[in-house]
Amino acid sequence: MLLTTSRTMARAVLFACTVTFAMTGCSTSNTPSAPAAPVAARIVNMTSAVQLVGPVASTVPGVSVQVLDANGAPVGGVTVTWTAFDGGSVSNATATTNGQGMATVAWTFGTIAEADSLQASVGTDLSTYIVGTAQAGPVTQLVVVSGDQQTIAEGASASLVVKAVDQYGNAVSGVAIAWTDQGGGLLSSATTLTDDTGQATVMLTADLSPEQYVVVAQASTATVTFVDYSN
Repeated sequence: MLLTTSRTMARAVLFACTVTFAMTGCSTSNTPSAPAAPVAARIVNMTSAVQLVGPVASTVPGVSVQVLDANGAPVGGVTVTWTAFDGGSVSNATATTNGQGMATVAWTFGTIAEADSLQASVGTDLSTYIVGTAQAGPVTQLVVVSGDQQTIAEGASASLVVKAVDQYGNAVSGVAIAWTDQGGGLLSSATTLTDDTGQATVMLTADLSPEQYVVVAQASTATVTFVDYSN
């Protein structure tokens, strides 16, 4: 009788397990869930300051940022959106971070000599700004500021002022301006340097008799001519 009872109980347990397995899988162990994907928490500019200075309209080929999680570990596979300001442009609107959390873009400065900025963002809440300095390019033109077609009293002095600009009209400082007197009169210097506003000045002293004065200012291949008179 005891043996029959044991067999009956065993069959009941087996039946219960079979029914449970059919309904739920009757698993005796829980399958571990996959670890949560790392979440971007910070975006850091990794571009050196030296790279971020250059002539207007020049390109910085490797502007890089790194995306990190809350623990400072790099996050790969994240889309970084690039937005250029101040007339600049980028080679691609977006880039995807690599295994080291790095994303890179080529950034072209605008044509105005000033501070340029670039935004790198992840989503709508995470971003950083990279600031560069676009400097004036080489001088391509000299412009008369003042002193042309003026009348100078005999024996008196008057200033001739010229401005050096690049191809986009930005003032170029530190440019040597060579002055040549092709008529009478006396110049205060044969060479002057442009200041921070791109301007250079020379003084012309008139002769003691009526005269026409032709003075040429030159920087590289750029020239401009002043024609003045004394009476």
